Amino acid sequence: MEKWLKSINNLVEELYNGSFKNTGSTAIEKTVLDLLSANFILWGYEDEARRKDVPDSCIAELKRKIDKENQSRNDIIDALDALIRQDVEEKLKSIDQTLPMNSENPGSLYDRLTILALRSYNLKKEINRKDADIAHIERCSNMLEQVLEKSDDLLKCLKELMDDIYSGRKKIKSYKQHKLYNDPALNPALRK
Repeated sequence: MEKWLKSINNLVEELYNGSFKNTGSTAIEKTVLDLLSANFILWGYEDEARRKDVPDSCIAELKRKIDKENQSRNDIIDALDALIRQDVEEKLKSIDQTLPMNSENPGSLYDRLTILALRSYNLKKEINRKDADIAHIERCSNMLEQVLEKSDDLLKCLKELMDDIYSGRKKIKSYKQHKLYNDPALNPALRK
C-alpha cells in the first residue's frame, strides 16, 4: 500500500504536467485512477470558482461543471465499490451477510486518499514558491506534515479494511449514492 501512495503522488505530478495516462492493469486499478483524474479536474474547477476577478457568469458556469464532475466522481466511487465487491465474491465465492462491515467503503477511502495526494502536491508547490514569505512556508509545511500523517493513517485503514474484506472477516456492500440535486425529477428547484 505504501508503494501505491508513492505511485499516486507520481501520477498527480503527471496530471499537473499533462503526461498522465491511465495505466491501471485491472478494472479496479483503472477505476481508482479515473477517481484520481476526476478529483484533479474538480480541484481545478474549485480553484477557479473562488476567483473574484471574473464575471459571476463564469463562476456560475464553473459551479455547473463542478456539479457535473462531482456526480461523475460519485459514480466512480460507486463503481469502484461494486468492482471490489464483485472481485471479493469471485475470490471467496460468496459474502457472509452476517459479517460486520465498516461505515465507510473502500471507494470512499480511495477518494479521500486521492484528494490528500492532490493537497500534498499543492502544498509542496506553495512551500517552494519563490515569492512566499517564511510565515507562509511554515504554515504550509505544518499543513503538509498533517496531510502526510493523515494519508499514512488512511492508507493503513484501507489496507486493514481490504485485508478484512478479502479474508472474509468483514463484508462489503456497494450502494449507489443518490445525489438528488442533479436530477430534475427529484430536485424541485430544477422543475421551476
